[in-house]
Amino acid sequence: MTNRTIIVGMAATFIGLTALLLVAGVVVSPVLLAVAVPFGVVSYFLWYHASGKLRERVRREAARAGPTEREQARRRARTAEHRRSAHRTAGATDGGFGRAAAGGARGAAGPGAGGRRDPRDRAPPTRGMAASTAYETLGLDRTADQETVRAAYRKRAKRLHPDGEDGDEEAFKELNEAYETLKN
Repeated sequence: MTNRTIIVGMAATFIGLTALLLVAGVVVSPVLLAVAVPFGVVSYFLWYHASGKLRERVRREAARAGPTEREQARRRARTAEHRRSAHRTAGATDGGFGRAAAGGARGAAGPGAGGRRDPRDRAPPTRGMAASTAYETLGLDRTADQETVRAAYRKRAKRLHPDGEDGDEEAFKELNEAYETLKN
């Protein structure tokens, strides 16, 4: 038995129930007419699906709207990643002073100028732990992505937290340092 056969059977059942409720609503009580309405709606959608028209419509809509929206989302994601990457590179190449040292417009409004500093203009934090040591501390290989790093950190943090049963303050501090090293 295929899925289509099951759907056709369900549609026929709901159509029969709808007809029965309509007749009973006219003969017995008008309340049954109100019950017949949802059954009729479900019958219509099941028939629409069983006839293949729903699939055709979904494919037509996806072909018309899907690729452009997906492509726009991909472009936005790439742009955001390039922006983050450029910020990291700029902070490392200008001596850690951000855009202010490079003569950027955002850096001109520093605390002495009466304005707020752009958070992207601050120097990157210094890290006391090497990345390889951080990966070892978290029990990960160097190819782990940010989500995997975060999941491993959370799992170990629950176990090592000083307030827990197996808590170890020094190990927890080391775990935090490893996570801070890898999270950017």
